[in-house]
Formats: sequence, structure tokens, C-alpha cells
Amino acid sequence: MVSSLITSAKPSPAASPVAPGDIAIRVSHLAKAYRIWNNPAARLKAPFCEGLSRFIPPGFAARERLQARADGYYRDFHALRDCSFEVRRGETFGIVGSNGAGKSTLLQLIAGTLTPSAGQVEVHGRVAALLELGSGFDPNFTGVENVFLNGTILGLSEREIRARFDEIADFADIGDFIHQPVRTYSSGMVMRLAFAISVCVDPQVLIVDEALAVGDNYFVNKCFHRLNELKARGVTILFVSHAATIVTSLCSRALLLDKGGTLMVGDAEEVVNHYNQLVRERQSADVERLSTQAHSAPVASAHVPGTPEAPVHTPLPKVEFSADPELEKRCKNTRFGNGAARIVRVRLEDTAGHERADFVHGQSVVIKFYCEFTEDVDELVIGYFCRTDTGINITGTNTQVEGIRIPRQPAGSRALLLFHTTLPVRPGIYSITMALTGRRGREVEISTLDWADLAASFSVHLAPNQPAFEQQVLIPHDFELHPIE
Repeated sequence: MVSSLITSAKPSPAASPVAPGDIAIRVSHLAKAYRIWNNPAARLKAPFCEGLSRFIPPGFAARERLQARADGYYRDFHALRDCSFEVRRGETFGIVGSNGAGKSTLLQLIAGTLTPSAGQVEVHGRVAALLELGSGFDPNFTGVENVFLNGTILGLSEREIRARFDEIADFADIGDFIHQPVRTYSSGMVMRLAFAISVCVDPQVLIVDEALAVGDNYFVNKCFHRLNELKARGVTILFVSHAATIVTSLCSRALLLDKGGTLMVGDAEEVVNHYNQLVRERQSADVERLSTQAHSAPVASAHVPGTPEAPVHTPLPKVEFSADPELEKRCKNTRFGNGAARIVRVRLEDTAGHERADFVHGQSVVIKFYCEFTEDVDELVIGYFCRTDTGINITGTNTQVEGIRIPRQPAGSRALLLFHTTLPVRPGIYSITMALTGRRGREVEISTLDWADLAASFSVHLAPNQPAFEQQVLIPHDFELHPIE
């Protein structure tokens, strides 16, 4: 009954030749070079020598000497070299590579904010680009004024922008700050407004450059919901991310850049595997050093940071029941059910009872569901899914699976249910989808009482002494070595 937020079916990258009208983006032998000046004065001397040499006819030694002198004042840095690929209409195409590989330069060339040193770019359709944080915003304008400014740049009329304004403001969800100058915004608020504009102006081509990295967990998940909707509508998406799982989940094909050059274009999973291999090779020395430190460190207790703890079940003190007014707001577009019962708060805690939104890999966590019942409910089942930021279900359970029978809940009652679990997942951002099913009143059929995606969000990181790993879930193991004679 539960479906992934990201469509798993991927077209083959080795498809038949694409008709010219089916191409949204074509990049041909694209290159970009920057001059690195020897010193500040060189910025004046080099153009002077180059300009002077043009007055001397070709073939004269003086012309060649002036050109050689001009070339000596700088060196070229090639941010991008001879890059070529095509993106089909409606395709989600990923770009991966280490920092400095040329990803942002490539996107800026495609968006038209940079001029190439060589090669050509063809883009067909209205382009909305989410590049550097705050690019395209005037910091002295209010959020409202920047919405109209960016809409005008994208080719929308004032009437079209007004028709979309409420949707943009609602998606950005920055409250009254939308009437304040952008210079007063936090980086997260700037990203919220920029993303809202980009996805709400009906783009035909959407370019996203790692901008979601500054968003909070809830908004990042909300953004991926919208990206999925745009994919379903046939919008072409060009997506840059260091998160391999996001690229393989969102994209059918991908491009791998390294030091400005193209290493591979093809199936997203194959490209990401090649990228991970490069990362492993470059980090092998660090991983080996961290592993050595972790194994040689004295064990002060039975628990080593970064390894799963055993769940600790302590008696509950007197429960203070409290509803979360923000829960309804977070889930208003992803919630359904007949309303006979509702979850009014989802709370994630460590074993000490402290509410948290950030956990260490393998750490124990308590997921608390606060429920209210407006009607009599029998055969109640409470459950949850833990999803990645791209909407892939990776774990979860419910009371029926766990063999727990919940007694009849009368109308007007309230209850608190706790799930004790651990988090053996890779670093990243995750969300909780909650669900209640049961038989209300005198009805015979089991029905959905309450269901909501994005009920809670949290992040997971590695302990300082724990090596990185590729798996989405790292299940704890015990190892034994027996010498054989």
C-alpha cells in the first residue's frame, strides 16, 4: 500500500537515438577557463601588451614578444574542459564530482550566467535555476519584491506572478519575513524563498545546485516531494548533489566530472559507483588511520561511540500529554484518514528522555506517538516508516507486526505509544511517516484513521572515530576468527 516517493523505474541510458525535438539540453565541447593573475598589476599590464600587439602586423618579432610578455602575466585555470552530453525532455539528469570538479561552473554555463570560453550550450524551454545561495536576489528588496523580480527575469508577466504568489509564499513558509529585506534573512530562509520561486513558476527546465544542503530536515523533505511532482509533470531536472543515494534515486542518467573533465556519462547507478570508487581511493589513507585509532583506543566501557546501544526501557513517569500545533501545518498536504483517531505529536528522544533531531549512527532512539480518539476504535494498529530524504522506505514497523494487541480505545481517550529502536543507517536526513488503522464505532471494515508523511524529521551522522560506509543500513555483526592447522 505504501509507494516510494521517487519512481524507481529508470529508462535505459542506451536508448535509441533521440530526435532533435526531444532534447531539452545539449552541451557540445563546452569549456571555461579563468585567468589567474601573477599580481594585481598584471591585470593592467597584460591587456596593455595585448592591445599594443594588435597595432603591429602579424609576422613581426615585436608582436610576438608583446604577446609572449602578456601571456607571462597570468596562467589559465581550466574549470571545465571539453564537456559534451545531452538531456532529454522530462529526464532527471544528475551531475556528481568532488569539490572543484566543475559542477557549479557547468550549471552556470547552462543557466546562462557565465560565458563559455569554448563550445556551445543549447537549452529549450523556460529555465529556473537554483544556483549559489541568494543568487538573483537583491538584498535590499523585500521577499515580495524579489519574487516579482525573479518572476520577471524568468519571463512571467506581473499578472502571472500575482497568480502564483500565494503558492510561492505558502511553499516558502517564512511568515511575515517575506515583507522584510532579504539582507535580514538567514541562509535557510533565503534558500526557502529561492526554491519556492524556482518550483512554482512552472519551469520547463529546473537546475538545482546543492542548494538544499542549508535547509532544515522538514523543508528538505518537502522539497523532494515537490521535485517528485515536477518529475511526474515531465519537467526536465538537472540536479547536482554529493549524496549518492539521492542521485541514484532521483536520476536516470548522470555525469561524472573530475578536475574539470568528463570521466563518465551513463546510467546513474554506474556513474555513482565509479564516483564512490574515486572517493574511496582518495580517502583510503584517512579511513585506514581512523580505523587504526578506533581499534587501538582503550575501551572504557561496554559501549563504544558509533556502535548500536541496547534499548533501555525505563518506567514512564507521569505523562504530560501535549499536542504539537506545527504538526498539522507540516502535514497538511500529505495527510489523510477518516479522523476517528489522530496523532497529535511525534517526538524523537534519546534514552535519557531528551528530545533530539540529530543522532549518531547506531544510537538508540525512542519514537513517541501521542494519540487522541474522537470515536470508539477497535483493532487499533499504530505504525511508522522511516524514509530517506528522497522518500525511500528503509525501515519501520507497526504494533501488529510486533505482536502487540492494543485494547479498545473509547471516544475522548488519549494514549502514548513508544517505539524503542536503533539507527544503523548511513549519515543523512530522514523523515517519519506515521499511520493509524483500525475499526471505528460499529463499522466492520478496517480503515485508515490517520496517515501523514513528514510527521517528523531528523538527521544522522557518524561518530568521530567511525569510518564511512556505503550501505544505506549497516547491520551490526559479531566476528570470529579460528586458525586452521
